[in-house]
Amino acid sequence: MPRVLRFRQSERWLHWGLAVPFLVCLVSAAALIGFYNFSPGRPHRDILSWIHKAGGVSLVVLPLLALARRPSEIRLHFQNVRQAWGWTLKDIKWLVLLAAAAVSKRVRLPDQGKFNAGEKLNFMAVMTSYPLFILTGALIWLTGANLLAWIAHVACALVVAPLVLGHVYMALINPGTRKGMSGMVTGYVDREWAREHYREWYVENYGDDTDHGRKTVPDAAHFGSATHQIGASERAGPPPMSAHESR
Repeated sequence: MPRVLRFRQSERWLHWGLAVPFLVCLVSAAALIGFYNFSPGRPHRDILSWIHKAGGVSLVVLPLLALARRPSEIRLHFQNVRQAWGWTLKDIKWLVLLAAAAVSKRVRLPDQGKFNAGEKLNFMAVMTSYPLFILTGALIWLTGANLLAWIAHVACALVVAPLVLGHVYMALINPGTRKGMSGMVTGYVDREWAREHYREWYVENYGDDTDHGRKTVPDAAHFGSATHQIGASERAGPPPMSAHESR
């Protein structure tokens, strides 16, 4: 089955460096509030509390380590940020039609770029809440009891959790989108699936429907290509880097 490269290794490292600690924090926080908030004397609370704190520390450390492993690809992450925060009328239309498209194949969603509108919302929520989680979490930990910080911490979680859980649902459960999960594991996704769900991105990097060959990406802005040689696991995969990019 033909496959195309969707996410480079540095993108996958950063994704998992954020996703795993955040989910650990989310699950441990839900348990702390749901089971221990009104009955703090229940056993194993300290263990769960330290798991939550370890997740918070990892949420700071792991993304930094992911970025440090490939400092020459920092530009790639900034390009992803720019794309995630760049909204058009197509993105609004995509959100409006999403529910209808889920129940009727007659409804066609607008073509999307590297990230669809739902992923953009999740991206923006994580970026906005990330510093707030770190700041309020540190205040709660260091001061022991800071009511305002705790309220802000929980409020951020209540806002972000539905988006993150929706993202998890689309990645792992929803039949139409879970094929994309391989993009964050191996970097590659099914070619036809990519063309259907991220058509603008696909055409920009791999050509239109009549061109199934490889298309050289002349600038890193197209795909987010690095300025140095890619890893061994991606060396043979499209899109190929131009001579300018490989220098």
